[in-house]
Amino acid sequence: MAIKTHIIGKIVIEASELGQLKSSTLTVNINTGDTSKIGTPWESSVELGKGWEVAAECDYDPADTAQAAMITAYTSGDVAISSLDVYEDASVMHTGSALLTSAVITKSMGSVDTLSLAFKGIGALSHA
Repeated sequence: MAIKTHIIGKIVIEASELGQLKSSTLTVNINTGDTSKIGTPWESSVELGKGWEVAAECDYDPADTAQAAMITAYTSGDVAISSLDVYEDASVMHTGSALLTSAVITKSMGSVDTLSLAFKGIGALSHA
């Protein structure tokens, strides 16, 4: 089994790479519905649909183009992202459209300021 380390991965938002990326999480959810009959000892389920979301944390840099665009998007209300690419390495990526659902700037004495972003996928997520 190969273990991947986050040394090459990146996030690209509408052709602009998110600078100072420290961590990212891509979550794919499969929603299910319970179809078990009363009195059945084992649960039975059916797939209802899929969804995905991305969380990213970076050292906050107001001069970074992608970071500044996300702050502007969140404060203006224009949160639709037409292209969000999450790279596993130099060439393998997941891509889709998303909504920016959260932008948090954290300031803490004695540490570097951080920007945390959260995105909720709109439609399918492709993998190439």
